[in-house]
Amino acid sequence: MKKASLKDIAESLGVSKALVSLVLNGKGDERGINKQTQQRVREKAKELNYIPNQYARGLRIGRTNTIGVIVPDISNVFYGKLCKAIEQEAYAKGYNLIISNTYEDTQKEKKLISDLINRNIDGLILASSFDSKNEIEGLRENKFPLVLVDRVFKDFEVDSISVSNTQGAKKAVEFLYDKGVKKPVCFTISPVYISSINERIQGYLGALKDDTEAKLFQIPHDSIEDGVNQALIELKNSDYDGIFCVNNSIAKAILRQANLEGYDLEEMEIISFDDIEIFDIVSPKISSISQPIYEIGRNAVSLLIDRFEKQENHQIQHLVLDTVLIER
Repeated sequence: MKKASLKDIAESLGVSKALVSLVLNGKGDERGINKQTQQRVREKAKELNYIPNQYARGLRIGRTNTIGVIVPDISNVFYGKLCKAIEQEAYAKGYNLIISNTYEDTQKEKKLISDLINRNIDGLILASSFDSKNEIEGLRENKFPLVLVDRVFKDFEVDSISVSNTQGAKKAVEFLYDKGVKKPVCFTISPVYISSINERIQGYLGALKDDTEAKLFQIPHDSIEDGVNQALIELKNSDYDGIFCVNNSIAKAILRQANLEGYDLEEMEIISFDDIEIFDIVSPKISSISQPIYEIGRNAVSLLIDRFEKQENHQIQHLVLDTVLIER
């Protein structure tokens, strides 16, 4: 079936293509077009199943009403929920999303950013895997609308939204002590230069009663199961009795490996940064540091749209949201 065009609508109504374009772009009233004529145009467009080409329209008016979102791994519950929150807020404000994954591959991230810009997105929400702000300095210099989420760079004048990772990690370790843990260990994940991960490690170290007993297992992001298994084997012959997981992927891997290999974790107190539903039903139960995911997504979209609308008058913000301890 041939796609209907503005010309088709105009010819069927005996009006100009320019008039049809003005009506469908919401400019009928400001151009003084008769209300009945506007109604006829909209009805005919619906009858002919007219679908506007958002990209072509964006080239004409400078907008495509499309936002790009790049995250490390949408299969991670945190990023999946974050994308959902961003999509809901963006849709409510008339914007569509293009969502992409990097899987912590910085070369892929570079290509994705370039590809999305070439597709005429209006702006980008980014959870970056880069180790330096230099990789996206060009976006800032060219005043491309950008909001960093979860992962941020210090002294970088770009809108950002993160959580109080250091304080959240301290709350987690203090919780372990309150539960009677004598020696808490930290299971972290690569790459540790990521701001959220690094801050959580610093929170763990800063909350220890005896920093000489600090112990960190760095789990490779691309082999979490094996890394966690090796760490659990080492813990079996130690006196560490509590685990702080820097994210939910590690906590899930601990539960899975304990089940597969028969590790007894009943005497091990576990807490995870990030809260997911299964923590309520597994054994042992896992307490968590919960992030305000919807608020992160809502604020990311709001900051980006504010940048669209105010342009040079937009005030850059670095939002840091609080976390909540959920005890189980």
